[in-house]
Amino acid sequence: MQRWRKLLMAGGALAALLASPAFADGEITASTLQTKTITVTETINFDVQVDSELTVVLEPQKFAESLAVANQSNFGNKACENCAEKQDIIIDSASDNTGILSINQASGNANNQGTLFSAAVDVALPGFDEPPPPDAPPPVAGEFGFAEASAAVDQRNGTSSATGLEGEGNIVDTVNILFRDAAISGSFNGNTGLVFANQSAGNFANQVNVLSLAFSLAPSGVALAEADLGQINAQNQVMESDTEVDDDAPAAVGIVKAAALTGSFNGNVGVFAANQSVGNMSNQANVLSIAAVGASLPTF
Repeated sequence: MQRWRKLLMAGGALAALLASPAFADGEITASTLQTKTITVTETINFDVQVDSELTVVLEPQKFAESLAVANQSNFGNKACENCAEKQDIIIDSASDNTGILSINQASGNANNQGTLFSAAVDVALPGFDEPPPPDAPPPVAGEFGFAEASAAVDQRNGTSSATGLEGEGNIVDTVNILFRDAAISGSFNGNTGLVFANQSAGNFANQVNVLSLAFSLAPSGVALAEADLGQINAQNQVMESDTEVDDDAPAAVGIVKAAALTGSFNGNVGVFAANQSVGNMSNQANVLSIAAVGASLPTF
């Protein structure tokens, strides 16, 4: 009986606990971390492709092919001068000429200068007496000609390789030079034809004029012309009148460089090309390639 009494008392206490209401105040703090990633990818492609194909179904009877190539390199040189002012001057010269004129002028050290012409002209033939081969295409009225002219120049200062990483550069170490002038006055006027000029008063200059001509005197045909120019300047040092001097030494004198053109290059007819420089390690080139086909071609 005692045991059941204890169970009844425990059950009553539990029922009273369940029947009693419960109240509680609480505070909840929540944090939200939001990460947003926006990726914009924009792709713009420009593809330009030009294919040119020329098919000549006629067999040329006349050919004229000309090729002119010039290579100039200047590397491993050193100019060590004192009080060596330089002047390149052309006055009242190179005017009223007809034909082809080429001039290079340089007063510096270790300069490469060149003038290179190549010309090919076929001769006018009245016809051919030999019969065509059995598999030859049908004859075409008149002669058919082909003219091809190519001119190419490669100039390198401070390297002997086209990569620009090989060879030994040039060094200019000069002091107490007051001026360096290049001047053209009253010159290169009234010329007819082809005129080329280079003028440089600095050191280690490459100067060249290259012309390639190919003329076919056939009444009709194909003419192709190509001109290429490559120039490299690498690994060179210029220390003219260097300002880094001892405290007890006087300040170095700077160089006044002047390039002037006055009263020149007027009234010319044809093709004219000129370069002028008073600096060092100058690459100067005039490259021209002309190819023509026709019974009546221009003269120079």
